Amino acid sequence: MSPSKFVVCVLLIFVKSELVPESNMTQLDSMPLQSLEKDPKPSDFHFLITGGYRPKTNKLVKYVVSLRLGNSKKFFGDNHYCAGAIFSSRAILTAAHCLYSNRRKLTPKKLTVIAGTPKRLVKSDSTQIVQAHKLLPHPKYKKGKSQKYDIGIVLMKEDLSLGGSVASIPLYNKAPVAGVQCSIIGWGTVIQYGPLPDEVINGDVKILPNTFCRKLLGWSSTGMLCANDQSNTEVDSCQGDSGGPLICDNKVTGIVSFGTGCGEPDSAGIYTDVYHFRDWINENSCPRALCPMRTLLILVLQLQLTFLAIIRGVF
Repeated sequence: MSPSKFVVCVLLIFVKSELVPESNMTQLDSMPLQSLEKDPKPSDFHFLITGGYRPKTNKLVKYVVSLRLGNSKKFFGDNHYCAGAIFSSRAILTAAHCLYSNRRKLTPKKLTVIAGTPKRLVKSDSTQIVQAHKLLPHPKYKKGKSQKYDIGIVLMKEDLSLGGSVASIPLYNKAPVAGVQCSIIGWGTVIQYGPLPDEVINGDVKILPNTFCRKLLGWSSTGMLCANDQSNTEVDSCQGDSGGPLICDNKVTGIVSFGTGCGEPDSAGIYTDVYHFRDWINENSCPRALCPMRTLLILVLQLQLTFLAIIRGVF
């Protein structure tokens, strides 16, 4: 553990010991401070940040949603467990493993999408809350057996209202290469198994060459890429960031998948390569039942192609 992480851990232990009765401390896990008797204030969650930062004006948060499991236990935001990227007004890109619990696929009624909320614990005028309608992990993803094909889609019951605080983000339109500057964004723990922040955190990383990635445990050249900040290896995604976007050139390039620890030396975060899965994403992000207009346009195009083929055959 690096010296900076040691200092953060000591401070967190001190804060927890001051806020939480000793008898309750053993019950704390990756969802911090849920054992408090009083509802916490947002300021209670502003801990020191390891590796990440908060820009004065966050231009990326509008693309990211918080995925909530079940109902809030004590306060708004205490059931955050994964993140996602807004692909369209009806579809959210996330990690396939975010759609499972104990190797069993979640039911849509247990998952809620929260958009337009930079602060995880604060419901504002821009907050949109939409229930999941259908969960689509990649058909080749095998929970508990492999990290391959770790991509999924959440189709919502209602459209998100897109605008200034909630926006869709396009897919990266070419195969990502080493050296591209990207950003990760989410509400994941500030250190390994540490507290979740209130306000969303950004981190800047670069895509690494496959020669580096193949050294990482579990990495595969099939639909994966890895990224870190080689000048500061503590910049990394962590628990709670899963399913969130790796954004390069203002396009979603990767989905937070897995890694060994958080911000460990000589390591990197591993992301699902969305360009590799672009066809599957496009085919499944707008099914016929939810997108009748798109279905109509496809039908018209097919009829036009059929008509042109007939004309060419006649003349």
